[in-house]
Amino acid sequence: MKKVSIISLGCPKNTVDSEKILGLLGDAGYVISAVPEESDFVIINTCAFIQPAVYESRKIISDFIRRKRRNNFKLIVTGCLSSRDYDSLSTMKEIDAIIGLYRISQLPKIFSDIVSGKRVCIKSHSYIKNYCAIPRLISTAPYAYLKITEGCDNHCSYCTIPLIRGPLVSFSEKEILKEAEDLFLTGVKEIIIIGHDTTSYGKEKGRSYLPDLVKQIAKIGFPWIRLMYLHPSGITDDLLELISENKQVCKYLDVPLQHVHPLILRKMNRPVVDYKKLIEKIRKSVPGITLRTTFIVGFPGETEGIFDELIQFIKDIRFERLGAFTYYPERGTKAFLMDKQVPISIKKNRLSMLLNVQKSISKEIANSFRDKIIEVIIEKKDRTHFSGRSQMDAPDIDWSVKVHGEANIGNIVKVRIARTLPYTLSGFICN
Repeated sequence: MKKVSIISLGCPKNTVDSEKILGLLGDAGYVISAVPEESDFVIINTCAFIQPAVYESRKIISDFIRRKRRNNFKLIVTGCLSSRDYDSLSTMKEIDAIIGLYRISQLPKIFSDIVSGKRVCIKSHSYIKNYCAIPRLISTAPYAYLKITEGCDNHCSYCTIPLIRGPLVSFSEKEILKEAEDLFLTGVKEIIIIGHDTTSYGKEKGRSYLPDLVKQIAKIGFPWIRLMYLHPSGITDDLLELISENKQVCKYLDVPLQHVHPLILRKMNRPVVDYKKLIEKIRKSVPGITLRTTFIVGFPGETEGIFDELIQFIKDIRFERLGAFTYYPERGTKAFLMDKQVPISIKKNRLSMLLNVQKSISKEIANSFRDKIIEVIIEKKDRTHFSGRSQMDAPDIDWSVKVHGEANIGNIVKVRIARTLPYTLSGFICN
């Protein structure tokens, strides 16, 4: 039987696509392998959101072209880079197939074409019908991501997603709920709802249907439901009420603000609102909520004074979780042509300063949990302890918890915190 391996790069949206690819190929009779050199086919599911992701994808493609010469597997490239740099990739004859984002459902046939000696290059912006119904091989248990939309209509001036992924499409509620039920039956304990902007779910019909959808997902029985990638304009009273009242929904919101200064927000084509008031409203509506956000530093026109205002905002708000990255000028976006571009050296210095400020905040927040009891989902067993996450943390991007005691993977246990670091808590299971 033919073996296939996949290299999945980038965000959780890509992770779901990769799991769908493996599910399709598994159903078609292919053996899934974790060792590319022993495989007949190697798929690279690329990311191309910003330049570092493009560079990483291209580096890995080049690496696997070299490996291919030694191991003679067929090399397939899909994902965002196949859409963003299709013409460039198509000139690389060592790649046996370049598959557009929305053609993964055709992979079993494409594999047959490759075996027969054909080189397959397909660029497509047509959405996959019945995406949620495509089988999946879950790679993240005991949690799983549930993608509810594709594409984006926000058109932030720096963002390549509408260029790569196209306009917003909300998946059918019926199909989303069926996929969620299937995930629950496999033993998934935490469902993480994602999209490029999850608050946009259903907006093609005139309003956001996210709160209604989450209520239906909650009925399935997941102990934890987490919401990611929420646009600040979509934080409605209905959504906050749901988070506050439903015990299954994690008291956690991922709301990328990107910046806070009105001049920069306008240039970014982001909502120009008083974010202090918005955050006060969120914290008042959902006491104890963990707020995660993301900021871009060095956007065109960001002066030293504007950056200082951003730093002061972070000090005042004290986000429980925060990520940041420097602005990258991306071809095809409006921001690429803006004047007053900030030099790379200044952007890097500002990023370092911001992250140091947040590290101090994180250290103080972590220290406040010493001797407190929190719930933790157990994700893996290490040599001397288990590793997991609290409701305050999303996978890969937030903090982790070292857990001492007896447990099984997937258990949600109560842990008394004994030691703290800026991004790690450590404690013992309470009997």
